[in-house]
Amino acid sequence: MSATPKVKSFVIADQVFQQQSGKWCIIGVFDRIFSARFPARHPSLGLYLKLADAEGKYNVRMELQDATGRVVGRMAGLELTVQSRVAEPEVGLQTYNLILPKEGTYFIKLFFNDEPAQDIKLIASQPGQEDK
Repeated sequence: MSATPKVKSFVIADQVFQQQSGKWCIIGVFDRIFSARFPARHPSLGLYLKLADAEGKYNVRMELQDATGRVVGRMAGLELTVQSRVAEPEVGLQTYNLILPKEGTYFIKLFFNDEPAQDIKLIASQPGQEDK
């Protein structure tokens, strides 16, 4: 069985993609989404991961959960194979038209082979509510 990778970097951005040269581009880093009303539709959300201590095959899944743990969005279907524990693979995931049902705190939770690995907080609020 594959060991759960360690997450060295976990970044939310507007766009995450890899150039033909192999260089990763992370554009518009954020941890808060502003909307005048909810439910809100966020047009483009990318996730960048840098991993360590991984070897083997992994099914990668991300869930967007609200503060109560209810799953309100899911990104799945990525398969990752890491040949050596000394490798530090990078992964980019992109999704569009993410629905945030209400204002509040959300968590993007990362899973490898259905084992929880890491999460990152995302705040959804109305403009002018920056300090809440």
